[in-house]
Amino acid sequence: MDKTEARGTGGAFRVIAYGAQFFFAGWFLLHGLNHWLHFFPQPPGSSPIAANLIRALIDSGMFDLVKALEVVTGVMLLANRFVPLAIVLATPIAIAIAFLDHNANPDWYGTATAITIMLLLLVMALGQWHRFRPMMVFNQGDPQLTPLFAS
Repeated sequence: MDKTEARGTGGAFRVIAYGAQFFFAGWFLLHGLNHWLHFFPQPPGSSPIAANLIRALIDSGMFDLVKALEVVTGVMLLANRFVPLAIVLATPIAIAIAFLDHNANPDWYGTATAITIMLLLLVMALGQWHRFRPMMVFNQGDPQLTPLFAS
């Protein structure tokens, strides 16, 4: 086994990780663009809590930011550029969607949607773990600008 396979970038996992990445990206891009282009009506929320939250996000203008982030991360993931950054940007949105789907819509569809979103995010993150691992140090040392200016 070579280094590439040892990192989990070869074989079946590679196909699964790319499949998760591109499916998640397409879903984010479609729903993000829908906010401005109206391919389909904005779902009002299938419970009173979900409807109130969506209405509050829209009225406050926060929904514009969320949808812009969905578009940006969707494009980044589809283009396969800045993937670890896109995963980090998408994580809070995906967690909020999954939490709302599971808790505000306690039916099989809401739960299945929540599980699917979190599994896609997990597979994408595992596929990039070798890039996230350097951040997982207990004592990282002092902040410094030197690496910014190194050639």
